[in-house]
Amino acid sequence: MPSLGNDLVKIRTHLGYTIEDIQNATKIPLHTLQSIEDNSIFSQTDEIQTYVRSFVRTYGRALKLDDELVVQALDQEEIGSYSHLLLTAFPELAAEIPDSEKPDTESAESPEEPKDLSDKEKSEAETAEDTGPRFTPDFENIEQEPKPKTVRQTRAPNQDPGVRDVNWADMGRKMSADRPTIPVWVIGGAVILIVVIASFWFFSQTEMFGSEDVADGDLPAATETAPSTVNGGELNLDLQQNGEEATEEPEQPAALEETLYLTVYAATGNLDPVRVWSDLKPRMDPYWMDQGVAFNFEFRDTIRVRGPYSQILLFLNGHSIDNFRQDYFNSEENAVELTREMFEEEARWANTVPFELPPDVSEPDSIANRPAF
Repeated sequence: MPSLGNDLVKIRTHLGYTIEDIQNATKIPLHTLQSIEDNSIFSQTDEIQTYVRSFVRTYGRALKLDDELVVQALDQEEIGSYSHLLLTAFPELAAEIPDSEKPDTESAESPEEPKDLSDKEKSEAETAEDTGPRFTPDFENIEQEPKPKTVRQTRAPNQDPGVRDVNWADMGRKMSADRPTIPVWVIGGAVILIVVIASFWFFSQTEMFGSEDVADGDLPAATETAPSTVNGGELNLDLQQNGEEATEEPEQPAALEETLYLTVYAATGNLDPVRVWSDLKPRMDPYWMDQGVAFNFEFRDTIRVRGPYSQILLFLNGHSIDNFRQDYFNSEENAVELTREMFEEEARWANTVPFELPPDVSEPDSIANRPAF
């Protein structure tokens, strides 16, 4: 039986590529490439259909196959009618196909018109065919593959919405819009209160609020002052000697939260994709992010990031993590690895601040927690 994955293996072997060459060119995990070649990926229920088609099309581009031809082959595979369509791009391989398995390209392009249809029904069928959805992708290379922003799928009327039905970018905008802001009058009132307290303290220290002026000739002989009483109780005043002021103890630095959030920001280009692993989600999952979008990824002790590092900015509580590619790259994991220990060395990481952005980079268009799938 014709197999799309088997034809990809024939073309790869014909071109002299190994499966490792394809993995290095596409960055697709090796086990995923193997599942494509043995055709098992099409029967796996835990794989999202959009990702499956994207992986196969990326594989095809690595073999210099026309993207529209790969899409047609995928359509045939989904309905169980694949017939060596990919081998038509290589006449020398197509010549080895038995006549019984050769693709019927003429019938696929020009299906036989039913004889029992009336002229009116034929006209309606042609109109529906002409107005049907058409998709003609135009990719130049693997690195420039655009990822669709929104995947829309039809569900039953009574079915609850799933993860893929959520507009994560719009949710991030709503979260940013709902963030409470401090009214101006509250800030102004706090400033005035601070000024009044400071003025009162200053005047009290210089004894400008004394009830009577003491004449030069009426100075008391004794310099000691008796303790004053208020409502029959003794009030002891602990005055600082030599005009020295009491020093306040420095505030203790805020401690890091038990769960930390690393913000990954697609600052200068699309991330197609960026892969993130953390100890709270120990799987290197891919995330496609358009330029201007930021996702928060939770971790407790360790998190790893792999992707086009020149297009990524990383933040913790708004603080920019500079030179992360040079300082924190783990060659064994082939990813940038960040740990809680490095953030505990400085107290500033525990305080939340506005994003520390380079001069030529604008604020994120949206910020959301990572999609769950």
